[in-house]
Amino acid sequence: MHVRADMNPGLGFQGGESRAGHTDLGHLVEILTDGIIFLDREWRITFANRAARRISHIDEEDLNGPTHWELYPDTVGTRQELIYRASMERRISLDHEFYYRPFDIWISLRTFPISSGIAVQFRDISRLKRAEAKWDESARQLDQVFAGTTDAVVLLDRDYNFTFLNRRAEEMLAPSGDVLGKNLWTSFPSVIYPDSPYVRTYRRAMDERIGGSFEAYYPEPLNLWLTVEAHPSDEDGIIVFFRDISERRNAAEELRLKNEETTRQAAELETLYRTAPIGLALFDAVEFRYQRLNDRQAAFFGLKPEQVLGRTLTEMAPIPGLQELFEQVREGTPVVNYPLEGELISHPGEHRYWTVNYSPVRGADGSVQAISAASLEITQQKKAEKALIQSEKLAAVGRLASSISHEINNPLESITNLLFLISTNEELPSDVRKYVEIAQAELARVSQIATQTLRFHRQSARPSRVTAAQLVQPVLNLYHGRLVNSGVTVDTSYSGTTQVSCLENEIRQVLSNLIVNAMDAMRTGGRLTLRAHHAVRAGREGIRILVADNGHGMLCKTMARIFEPFFTTKDLNGTGLGLWISEEIVQRHGGRLSVRSSQHERYHGSAFSLFLPAERD
Repeated sequence: MHVRADMNPGLGFQGGESRAGHTDLGHLVEILTDGIIFLDREWRITFANRAARRISHIDEEDLNGPTHWELYPDTVGTRQELIYRASMERRISLDHEFYYRPFDIWISLRTFPISSGIAVQFRDISRLKRAEAKWDESARQLDQVFAGTTDAVVLLDRDYNFTFLNRRAEEMLAPSGDVLGKNLWTSFPSVIYPDSPYVRTYRRAMDERIGGSFEAYYPEPLNLWLTVEAHPSDEDGIIVFFRDISERRNAAEELRLKNEETTRQAAELETLYRTAPIGLALFDAVEFRYQRLNDRQAAFFGLKPEQVLGRTLTEMAPIPGLQELFEQVREGTPVVNYPLEGELISHPGEHRYWTVNYSPVRGADGSVQAISAASLEITQQKKAEKALIQSEKLAAVGRLASSISHEINNPLESITNLLFLISTNEELPSDVRKYVEIAQAELARVSQIATQTLRFHRQSARPSRVTAAQLVQPVLNLYHGRLVNSGVTVDTSYSGTTQVSCLENEIRQVLSNLIVNAMDAMRTGGRLTLRAHHAVRAGREGIRILVADNGHGMLCKTMARIFEPFFTTKDLNGTGLGLWISEEIVQRHGGRLSVRSSQHERYHGSAFSLFLPAERD
């Protein structure tokens, strides 16, 4: 592409007046990293270099065609239009930075008056703008210095004579005097030495027509660190871009050390923040949206921190009175050790408890800019307190039942003997004898219940060897009345006589929990199935006991949590400890407790499988 004849005076280039110089300057403009466009007085684009065509999406048919305002309607009525019109009308050079939304880029530009209209030099500074948001103040200031520094540009002919220098090049090479028209090597003999990057890169660009770049120290008389780029030009010469990076190299080292220290401190604080055993969060002071939170805070909702960011407080925790607490903090009054309870949106129906501290975060002007929150969940403690109270009640009832069972044994024995004497009377009428036999049977059952109650209360410290029937049948006898009254049919089957070594009362406690849960699942009656047989698991022999019901079954999410402490579906009628304790007991015996459940319309119910090894480890 050829450069217009008015380009040299319009842009203020300096150098030789030869046609070759104009051609070189045209090539220089074409390969510049900055975009260059010419606008005539009718606001048509008459010239655009390679960078301009790429940055501004200019096609061949856009040149000398539609006006600038037709090509870029989003600039109409903006500061950019005012700059262009002021430069065109007043014939002055102006600077401007703006964001162009259709292309999602930031542009920095400078206008120059030329004979046919104005020229615009611009560059895409999007990366710089985005980087500025992340760097600290010193890094941003440093970036602004770099962004405002114009590269020095020189043109060398085939004999390495200077044919053009721009303003910045003249400023940088001023200690060497006026070098325009002089030879590079004679003007700067200090750069000629073995393996010199200047000689190697310049000759490669000149002779092999291959561009290159390097950083090197430029000795006397400049005493500068430079970054240099050399490119072949159209007229057998080369174009050289260079800039002073002495300040940058020194600043970069300081910045590196500073960044290392900042990174170390930030990593320490981030580790403390994310691994803290309490929930930490930061909210904006307007809508109370999560601006930041640690893993512990997000775990309250069963989510990851990024899934909670941006959501409001009441959206995640619709707890009555919580909004008012935050409004109080927004007014400047902190909340300290406040007991909070309620439900979260991610766990409906699950009542939870926290101790919370909310504090205002003030800006430099003293206004509340944000709200910090520290939350310690005490749900487990609350449940433990309730479970402890319930357990103490159950223990008291157990001791009372044991005491009653022990005390009624003697009168039961007396009544049994008296009934036996009555039954041996030969003069006893047959109908009366029938009633006596019924009384003896019921009395025997009462005696058996009392005996089983005592067995449950008395814990053995040594394991004993028992069969599956000896473990299961006493538990069934204990709940015989409730099973009958509940309309539950019991189906038992014991195959084999394998004995296991266990603390039988602990295993009966497990079986009791399973049977009670099965009865609770069959409120309107059903079938309770108990099976026991010889089994082998992981190479160990033992017995397997199956406790199954045809109740309503469990949801998958319920089945996944039934062995968690304090998890219950029975509201106030359960502590959530039965199956958790049962699993602990089975594990201590070296066994395994597993469950399957279904809510199928036809095949519904739950089945617990208990494996106990014959010999304990």
